[in-house]
Amino acid sequence: MTITCPHCGLSGQLDDSKRPAGATSINCPRCKQSFPLPPLESAAVAQPVAPVPPPLPAEPAPLRPCPSCGGIIEGSGGLCNTCEAARNRQPASGNGINTVPPPVPAAEDRNSATCTVCKGRFAQSEMVRFGEKLVCASCKPTYVQMLAMGMGNTGDLRYAGFWIRFGAKFIDGIILWVVNFATTMATTFLIASNSSPQMAIVAAIMNVCIQVGVGIAYNVYFLSGKYQATPGKMACGLKVVTAEGDKLSAGRAVGRYFAEMLSGMILLIGYIMAAFDDEKRTLHDRICNTRVIFK
Repeated sequence: MTITCPHCGLSGQLDDSKRPAGATSINCPRCKQSFPLPPLESAAVAQPVAPVPPPLPAEPAPLRPCPSCGGIIEGSGGLCNTCEAARNRQPASGNGINTVPPPVPAAEDRNSATCTVCKGRFAQSEMVRFGEKLVCASCKPTYVQMLAMGMGNTGDLRYAGFWIRFGAKFIDGIILWVVNFATTMATTFLIASNSSPQMAIVAAIMNVCIQVGVGIAYNVYFLSGKYQATPGKMACGLKVVTAEGDKLSAGRAVGRYFAEMLSGMILLIGYIMAAFDDEKRTLHDRICNTRVIFK
């Protein structure tokens, strides 16, 4: 390598093999000045390596109806797991090859139907039939589990109509009115015995709190207890359940009580909705996902 001093112009040859490792400068033998050394000619400049993007996750195979039983094919095979297992269990015949009955072509039925589980509307050709009930592809695993647990009768619930629910509500209203009237009379006597205006405000607040507390206790005790119905609903042969037919929890009974206030605040429209709903649901039934059915 030829190097030249920038101060005095002295040139000379420098053997790369005798160059000290890591040396970046040198002193000129004539002017004794230091100047930087050029980089080695044999040094190769490392090229940056482009990062390799991670592989994209494989997309799951789309759900397809089984051509044999109408079930859902979860893998990439031609049959669902049930039909595939039945084919593997079938004894060999003739030439030793397992035979499968020819698939039944699905009819091009474009009429829609309601799913027994989620109540959504789907084309019947895209649904799975369990006896007389139709279940959509998304709800099939849930419904199979419900059948295994003995809960497959959700489609057999007999929903209570608007007028019989009105009668049950009227009976409950009379019962609560009697209780609230007694508490109101007690607070009235409290006000009469004390002419202080502050006492009147306290008595009014106490009256409201007692009425709300009685309403909450009334609903929690009867709806989440063994009766699953308030006295008015018991008199009409009704009970309140979840969408799956189960008993209400105490928390859901409390939420239904406050949601029922909302149904009454909007000019009773929340109650009138039951007359036009397929499952006779009011607004508070929709909010809390409950149903009023016949026992």
